[in-house]
Amino acid sequence: MKKLVLFLLAFASVAIQMNAQLTGMGVRPTLSLSTYKLSKGYNDIYDASLRVGGGFAAFAEFNLGNRFTFQPEIAFMQRGGNLRSETNVYWDGPDFGYPEGYKVVELRQREMLNYIDIPLNFEKNFGGGNIGAYVSVGTTFSFAVGNGRGTEELTVEYPTSEGGVATQIDRAEYTIEMGSGRNDDYKAYDFGLNIGAGLAFIRETGELSFDVRYVHGLRNVDLGSLKNRNLQFGISYMYYLGQ
Repeated sequence: MKKLVLFLLAFASVAIQMNAQLTGMGVRPTLSLSTYKLSKGYNDIYDASLRVGGGFAAFAEFNLGNRFTFQPEIAFMQRGGNLRSETNVYWDGPDFGYPEGYKVVELRQREMLNYIDIPLNFEKNFGGGNIGAYVSVGTTFSFAVGNGRGTEELTVEYPTSEGGVATQIDRAEYTIEMGSGRNDDYKAYDFGLNIGAGLAFIRETGELSFDVRYVHGLRNVDLGSLKNRNLQFGISYMYYLGQ
């Protein structure tokens, strides 16, 4: 949290020095589809799939001239991912605390991470009249909010007394420690690049926009195996200032 406060103070100082014109303020609820980029070692063991989450942002828009704008935001965003072991991978039961003869034939993990995001986007605007379009590019600084949470599901095969094989499924919830300490599971800070595009429906006092944005995490979330990937679908309303 201290890093977040210092970052906001530094950003406020830069924004003042830009001397750009503040033209609007708005809000942006978001549907978030997230997954992990796996390292080669992880990719040989697991498949990653999308996790559905949500988010909400407040933003300001500064006019830079020539139809360019600068849009800083502060947002709450959910990320994470789903992991499933490959079909040809299994573990001996004692590795997971089961008796000899047991075998873990499938492992699933579903994880949710919560962040405060600071996206800083530059937009190029097109069109005219009541409908416009824009493309954007920028960076996103992310700070973990509390610890993450996950659910682990193990599919276990074991021998029966009749000489056959039976199957059981065990589920357990776990906490993901987020921080900068050596014993934390995941890091509390992330940094990424984002690109996006959208349509804006312009009214007299503001505009309603629909956009899609992709955030490409650059930092390893854990000790070297996972990176965040995030696709966002947003609906925003911006109120014009000084109208």
